[in-house]
Amino acid sequence: MEFTIFLAVIGLYVLISLLIVPMQYRFLIALKAEEEKNRLIGKKQGEMYDAMNAGELSLHGNMQGNPLFFLANVLASVLYRLKHR
Repeated sequence: MEFTIFLAVIGLYVLISLLIVPMQYRFLIALKAEEEKNRLIGKKQGEMYDAMNAGELSLHGNMQGNPLFFLANVLASVLYRLKHR
């Protein structure tokens, strides 16, 4: 019984992660574009984050640091690296 519940929870986590992957992927594309734009004007990555307002920093921290999004982050990163070699 416990194993069935465990599998159901894991399955739900994978399903939620698969639903979140498109959002994480778009966030990753926007972040890479922002990094490239700042690189072209001579800003370093740390300076880019220093220039962000509190809302953007909070969003970034939540999107990248939330344990619920771990699998979605990994899948979005793999997808990004496969599409943008």
